[in-house]
Amino acid sequence: MKNEILKDYLVNGKIDIDKLLDDFYSYVYMIVKNGVSIFITNEDMEEIISDVFFAIWKNSTNLLEQTDIKHYLAGITRNVIRNKYRDAEINFSISDYEEKLIDDYCIEKKAEENEQNTIISNTLKTLKSEEYKIFILYYYNSKSIKEISMELNFSTSNVKTILHRIRKKIKRNLEDGGYGYGK
Repeated sequence: MKNEILKDYLVNGKIDIDKLLDDFYSYVYMIVKNGVSIFITNEDMEEIISDVFFAIWKNSTNLLEQTDIKHYLAGITRNVIRNKYRDAEINFSISDYEEKLIDDYCIEKKAEENEQNTIISNTLKTLKSEEYKIFILYYYNSKSIKEISMELNFSTSNVKTILHRIRKKIKRNLEDGGYGYGK
């Protein structure tokens, strides 16, 4: 996809939701499919995807024109999934899993993901409270850098610098843990 910033999806100051859907529907679909660890119906999946695009349409006037659409959509999608299933009581039975095969690769991949999550979690525990708050606001609450800077009374460049340092620290700790991502 060549267009990945909000500015490229604005027409007369309003977001072109049709173009956004055309370009990013399958991307959001894959995030939902990979982000939901339980079996959900196609209707639930469509509802989540609709909620994601509604959220970006609703908040488009609050976003900077340089907002990276792909990352913003990924954050919104994670939040919608988390909110949808936060209070859901889920009852599992063995029959839910009779048809599902688990191979060694799947188990190894899950173990690796758990180890990476532990490294990231431990890294976040070492952050100063303001750094941690900025990280949570940006990655989990999907707030823009401008919104964070206004909320915490920091300059936007300061927020960007703090986020850069946090990402660099997480990357370094992942690499030290054996998860190299290249230079």
